Amino acid sequence: MLGPLRSLLLRVFCLLLSPMCFGAATIAATSSKDARVTQLIREVSLLPADAPPRRAALNETVHETTAVKTGGDSRAELTFPDLTITRLGANGLYSFRNAGRRVELNGGSTLFRVPKDSRGGTILSSAVTVGITGTTVILEQIRGGASRLTVLEGTARLTLAKYRDQQRAVTAGQSLEVPPGATRLGEPKEIDLAALMKTSPLIVGFRPLPSQNLINNAIRQQQQRGPLNQNQPNRNGPQRPQNIAPPPAPGPR
Repeated sequence: MLGPLRSLLLRVFCLLLSPMCFGAATIAATSSKDARVTQLIREVSLLPADAPPRRAALNETVHETTAVKTGGDSRAELTFPDLTITRLGANGLYSFRNAGRRVELNGGSTLFRVPKDSRGGTILSSAVTVGITGTTVILEQIRGGASRLTVLEGTARLTLAKYRDQQRAVTAGQSLEVPPGATRLGEPKEIDLAALMKTSPLIVGFRPLPSQNLINNAIRQQQQRGPLNQNQPNRNGPQRPQNIAPPPAPGPR
C-alpha cells in the first residue's frame, strides 16, 4: 500500500508544482526578449500597448509591446540580454520585436548595434529596410522625408520598401542617402568616419559601444587607403583627409 500511495502523492505534487514551473519558464522566456533602459538624456517616454504613456526610468525593463518616444534634444539607449544595443535620437518613435532583432523607426534616428555572433537584425521605416548581420549602423530620417544610412563597422544592405529590387550594400565608413519618393538607389559615398564618431548625437554623450574596437579598425583602414576622389573638395580644412567627404550633418535632433 505504501508504494502506490507514495506514487499518487508524487503525481499530485508534480501537478501542483507544474503551473509554477511553467510560469517561471514563461518569465524567463519573456525577459530574454525585453530590453533594459541603459541611458536617458532629457525627455524619454514609454508607450505601453495597454497603459497610458509615462516617463522612462533608468534601468527599467521595456517589453516588446512598448514603444519608445523621445522629445526634442532627447536621446535614449536600450540594451538587450545578448548586448544588442539600440540608441534613439531626438524626436523619434521606436518599437522592437524578436528580442530587438526587428526595429521599427517612425521618425528621428537610431543607432543599431548587433553582435557578430548573433543572427542579425532588421530596421524598418516607411521608405527603406536595412538588414544587418553583426554590424553597427545609424539610420536617420532627415529633411523633407529623406533617409540616410551610415555604417560604422561591418556591412549592411539597404532596400527600398516599395521597390524591393533596389538594393545596395553599404560598408564601414560609407553613407547612402535616399531622397523622398526614390524609385532607384544611388551609390554609397565615403564619409569621414573619425569625425562622425566625434560629432554624432548618437555617439557623443553615450558610453563606448561594445563594437568600438571594430569601429576604430574601420577608421584606421579608411585613413590608410589614401586619396579616393581627387576631384572632391575638402570643405573642412586640412586636418581631414582630402579624399573623404565630411560626415553627414546630423538629422533633426
